[in-house]
Amino acid sequence: MIKNILVAYNGSESSDAALHAALMMHEKYGAHVTGLLAHRSAQARLSQETWIPESLRQTLDELETQNHTKWQSRFEEQAKGKIAGDMLHWITIEGDADATVADYARLYDITVVGRRDVVQGRERLSLHPDRIAVASGRPVLAIPRNLRPEAIHKDAVLAWDGQRAATRALHDAMQILETKQRVHIITVETGNLGHPLKGMDVETALSRHGIDTEMARLPLSEAGIAQTILDYCSQCGAGLLVMGAFQRSVFREELFGGVTKDVLAASAVPILFAH
Repeated sequence: MIKNILVAYNGSESSDAALHAALMMHEKYGAHVTGLLAHRSAQARLSQETWIPESLRQTLDELETQNHTKWQSRFEEQAKGKIAGDMLHWITIEGDADATVADYARLYDITVVGRRDVVQGRERLSLHPDRIAVASGRPVLAIPRNLRPEAIHKDAVLAWDGQRAATRALHDAMQILETKQRVHIITVETGNLGHPLKGMDVETALSRHGIDTEMARLPLSEAGIAQTILDYCSQCGAGLLVMGAFQRSVFREELFGGVTKDVLAASAVPILFAH
């Protein structure tokens, strides 16, 4: 059961969407919710700039502190009346945003992150849900920027190819999938699927957890694997996509593009990543 949720919060619209999702999960699971603001301080960023006067450094520190306090208040205000004070927590810490969130994520059941916002002048706070999933080894739920549903959807989609990353995502998401009315298992026919196992398949594995499943084998469209998956999510009205992150290397996907990057950029539904 999910009892300990981390929200990577940086004051952006996407992190507000992440908090909204986490509060809904709190209502469903009775979980603690912790907001984490990870940032690189002005002093750290300017340590090599010896020409900058100490008075300016101090001013920048003060402005940063004011912003961090403002974002904490914004976080707490949105949670007010929705979660008891002893189940709501806040941490502000200096450090690389992705790496620091990944370090904390290892001690939480799930980490909720808004899809990346590119905010001019605030690159130090930028968050990448896919990278956090890879670095932490824990499930990360990425929330689209403008998503504010009134209730948690009852159907989910599992993108399944039988490989390591998809397998990790399946098992990391099991506590959530067990609460769904139906899980649509989709396999895109790419020619790279593993051999079937005698006496066992993914549908059977889920059914033994009491999960109602529906299997779909999808032909690969000209738009590519990512769009094929997203089109199916739209057609079936699912509220969650579960998938592995970076079946190939992170470097290769960052350089040449890939399914993880494309899905994250275009998905209208939350994505649970695992690696």
